[in-house]
Amino acid sequence: MSKIGIVIKISYLIEKNTSQQRLHLIRFVRNGDLCCPSVSLMEIEAMRSQKVRLSKATVAEAQPAEREYVMWDDRIDGFGLRVRPTGNKSFVFVYRTPGGRAGKVRRVTFKAIDLDTAYKKATALAGNFYVGRDPAADKAAERDEVIKARKVMTVANVLDRFISDHAKTNLKAKTWTEYERLATKLIKPAIGTMKIDTLEPKYVAAMYNQLNATPTQATLAVRVLSSAMSWAEENGLRKHGQNPARIRLKGTRRRQRLFSDREVSRLLTAIDEGTLSALTKLGLRLLFATGCRAGEVCNLRWSDVDFEGSILRWPDTKTGFAEKPLTGEARKLLQQADRIVGVDWVCHGSDPRKPMRVETLEAGMERIMTEAKIEAGENATLHLIRHWFATKTYTDPSIPLPVQMAIVGHKSVATAMRYAHVTREEVGQAAAAAAKRRGDAVKAASEDGEIIKMELQG
Repeated sequence: MSKIGIVIKISYLIEKNTSQQRLHLIRFVRNGDLCCPSVSLMEIEAMRSQKVRLSKATVAEAQPAEREYVMWDDRIDGFGLRVRPTGNKSFVFVYRTPGGRAGKVRRVTFKAIDLDTAYKKATALAGNFYVGRDPAADKAAERDEVIKARKVMTVANVLDRFISDHAKTNLKAKTWTEYERLATKLIKPAIGTMKIDTLEPKYVAAMYNQLNATPTQATLAVRVLSSAMSWAEENGLRKHGQNPARIRLKGTRRRQRLFSDREVSRLLTAIDEGTLSALTKLGLRLLFATGCRAGEVCNLRWSDVDFEGSILRWPDTKTGFAEKPLTGEARKLLQQADRIVGVDWVCHGSDPRKPMRVETLEAGMERIMTEAKIEAGENATLHLIRHWFATKTYTDPSIPLPVQMAIVGHKSVATAMRYAHVTREEVGQAAAAAAKRRGDAVKAASEDGEIIKMELQG
């Protein structure tokens, strides 16, 4: 066979076979098994470096050789898969800086990513290169900026960036406002001036212990700090996996106060017979009828009340889109409510174009509790109504748990269980009933057979 024929044959085999088979072909030539001494190893190696269309299959099939090699992609000049003798694979983008042959050859390596991601990054780098920028220099400059920021940023700086760049973009206004308050009032005064790299768990624990007079606020402050530190790690401001705010927290005290049915009856009477405005009365009665959060009642629109389908909808709540069944009690309240033409809010504010403020309902709740002569101490909030509603729902044995959660509006069982309160009377009655069942079971067992005394004869 002629040299040209052999070259064409080997080129065809190299083009059609996998990288492992290509390596065997080259070894085949190197060992002299191919009867054509005029075909040099250099020519075979040159064929081996021909560009191919990288795919998930070619990446997976690429096998290590005696020395490092690169499979170049035919779509982007300089983009390829580097395979080391150890079997490690990485994607690279190689280019020459401006200046012709005098320019320096630079290589950017993409580690631990898939082919599609590497291709997108290489495309972006190629675009920067062709407009005169130096991708490697840009990457080095970005790294230097991160290192510089890490050296100078304090805990207060990180908290500010976390709230402005993350919380305000991804969280509800009420949530990020609370984050900002906790950071300003509790975290910054304690550790705000510390450099982020010097913050350790012992300093966070000291801050937590200093706030022991308000344990719930202390726990929330540590959780906000933990979220901020995780965000800092994700953005290269701290080393990954070293969140200093992951400390042991004490259990917070559960809500002990719960309305009794008799108290709820007195409160509803006080609402109906009191001097509150019609809209405030409607809002409070809807809280008792639906178990909604106060913000959900205030932001309920007539356009989201589906009388025909018996559904109440909220496009955007604390947990996203939500809907609840429209019960007969709630339906009657809404059908009897006065409406203003052109106003979509069910409970509008003094300005009909805006919803009622939660503070208005809170003030109304304080008045009716006073009129009904009911005290709740530190737990005297609108959320007591939701806890009462949830408890009555979750302790109803006739309703399956998934349906109970849908009625209340909870998405996790853990949250649902925090709302499943039981009264002392219920615990006492259940314990007495269980004791009676145990006694009956033992008595029934003793009556099933006769006990015979056995005498041993010697």
